[in-house]
Amino acid sequence: SPTASQTGSLRSVRFISRDACERIVDSKGRSLISDYWGHHVAAIRCAGAYSAVVVRSAASTLACHHLQERGLNVFFSHVEDCMALNDSPLSINWDSITAQVVGYDYLSNETAIDQIRTVESGECIECSPERFARHVYWDPRRLLGDSSLDDFGTATHAMRDAVQYSVSASASAHDAILVKLSGGLDSSIVLSALNEASHAPALTAITYYSRGCGDERRFARSMAEIVGCRLIERPRNDTLDLHCIQDCNWTARPVLNFSALDTESRNIALARELGASAIFDGEMGDNVFGSHAGVGALVECFRRHPLSPRLPAAIADYAILSRQSLWRTMRLAFREYNGLSNHPDFTASHEVQRWYTAEAVRSMTLASDDAHDHYKRTAHRFLHPWLRDARRLAPGSHLLLYGLIVATSTAHHSPFARPDDPPRISPLVCQPLVETALRIPAYLHFSNAENRAVARAAFADRLPPIVLQRGTGKGGPDLWARDVIERNVEFLREYFLDGILVQRGLLDRRKVEAVVSPRIEKSTAILSDVFTKLYIEAWLRKWPQTNAGRLRSAVAHLG
Repeated sequence: SPTASQTGSLRSVRFISRDACERIVDSKGRSLISDYWGHHVAAIRCAGAYSAVVVRSAASTLACHHLQERGLNVFFSHVEDCMALNDSPLSINWDSITAQVVGYDYLSNETAIDQIRTVESGECIECSPERFARHVYWDPRRLLGDSSLDDFGTATHAMRDAVQYSVSASASAHDAILVKLSGGLDSSIVLSALNEASHAPALTAITYYSRGCGDERRFARSMAEIVGCRLIERPRNDTLDLHCIQDCNWTARPVLNFSALDTESRNIALARELGASAIFDGEMGDNVFGSHAGVGALVECFRRHPLSPRLPAAIADYAILSRQSLWRTMRLAFREYNGLSNHPDFTASHEVQRWYTAEAVRSMTLASDDAHDHYKRTAHRFLHPWLRDARRLAPGSHLLLYGLIVATSTAHHSPFARPDDPPRISPLVCQPLVETALRIPAYLHFSNAENRAVARAAFADRLPPIVLQRGTGKGGPDLWARDVIERNVEFLREYFLDGILVQRGLLDRRKVEAVVSPRIEKSTAILSDVFTKLYIEAWLRKWPQTNAGRLRSAVAHLG
C-alpha cells in the first residue's frame, strides 16, 4: 500500500488499490501525476469509450517516444523495440541534427528522426479513432510563482527532507548500490542520503581521476570516510580507443555524453562484480541546488521584495560571489529587468541563444557558419514549452528548467548500456525534489555570498568540511580529453573529414583539421565539443534509412 511522503501529498507506491485504479481511469491518468510519483509510462483504457491515454510521469527519466504507422499509435521507450517492428522508411530530421551541432540540445518534442516524437514528462497522449490529442498534466512553470519557501530556514528544512525522501525512495528496491562519487557537493549529498536510508543498502563508491584538475580524490576520500563506505579509485583511461564509439546504441537522438566512452562500461562491470543492482549519481544537482544563479535572480528578488532590506542584501551577496562591484551588479540587474519589461516575448531561451551565437563561443565550436545560419531560421521549432514565458515568471530559475529538460530527455540515457545492465539512477531527478526546488526562489541559493547556500546549510552536519567549504570550481578531465584526442588523431581525422557532418557542411572543415592534427594546441576548439560531434557522427552512420517488413506485418496481425 502507498506510504505518505514527508514532502507533501505525493506518494511512492508499488501496489495500488482497486479504488485508486478507478480514480486513475476516471481521471484519465491525472491522479497518477497528482497523487503518486515515479519513473513510469502508463497506458490506460478509458472507461465507457473506445479510446486510451498514455501518460508519462512527471520529472521522469524514463523516455516515451511515439510513432504513427497506418493508423496505429506505437509508444516505446527504447528505439531498438521500434526498430524490431518497423518496415517504413525512417528519415533523418536534419533540422534537429543541425540544432544539436550548433549546440542546442533537447529543446522540443522533435527527435532526430522525422517520424518519431517524444512524449514529455507530465504529458498525456489521448488516442481514439476520431482524434489524437496532447494534454499537459504537469507543467513545472506553475510552481515558480509559489512563495511558500521564500525563507532561508524554511527552504533549508524543505530541501533536506525532499532530498532524503527522494534518495531513500529511489534506493528502496536495491540492497547493494554503486555510487559515482566525484567528491563534489552533489554526489556527496546523494551518498550522505543513501547512508541515512532506512533499509541501509550496502554502499560502494567509485571515483575516477586524471592528471591536473581532474584529480579530486581528496574530496571523495573525505566523504567516503565520513559515511564509512568503501571507495574504489580508478584512473581515467588515457589510452582509450575511440573506435568504440561505433558500438553506441540506437537512440531517438544522438546522446551527447562526454565521459560515457571511458566510464560507462567500467561502471557496469564493477556493479556486476560487486553484486550492485543499481548505479547512483548526482545528476542535476547543480540545477536543483541553484548553482551559478544568474543576475535574473536579483530581478526576481526585486519583484517579490521591492521595498524590503532583502533586496540590497541579495545585491551585495551576488556582487561578492561574482567578484564585481555593487554598481556593476545593480547596472546588470537593471539591464536585465529593463529587457524583461520592454520585450514581452523575451523567454528563457534568449540567454541560451546569446551564449551559443556569441562570436567568441562560435569560434570555439566545430559547427560551420552555414549550420549557425540554418539554425537561426528554424530556432522557433526548438523551444521547449517549459521555457516559454518562464523568465517572466521567475527569471532566476531558467537553469533549473533547462536542466530538467536535459535530464528527462535521451541525454540521460546511456549510449552503451544494455537492457539487462544495472540501471543508472539519478535520485535528484524526481518529482518531489524538483517541485521543492521550483518553490525556492533563486536568490536564496547565494545567501551569505555562498554558492548553493540552501543545500550547504541543509547538509552542513553530514558533509566533511573539505567538501562543505569547496568553492564553485570543479575538477575536469580536460587534460585526459586532450590525451585521448591526441592518441586517436588518425582515426578522428579520417572519421570526421570523410564523415557525414563535414560532407553536409555542418562542420567547418578547417576547424576540424586544426583540432585533429598534431598541432592540436593551436586549435581554439572546446575539447568536449570534439566528443559531442563524434557522438553525432557515429549516430548518423549507425541509423539505417529503412528497416524491412516488420511493422506492416504487426499492424496486419493486430488488425
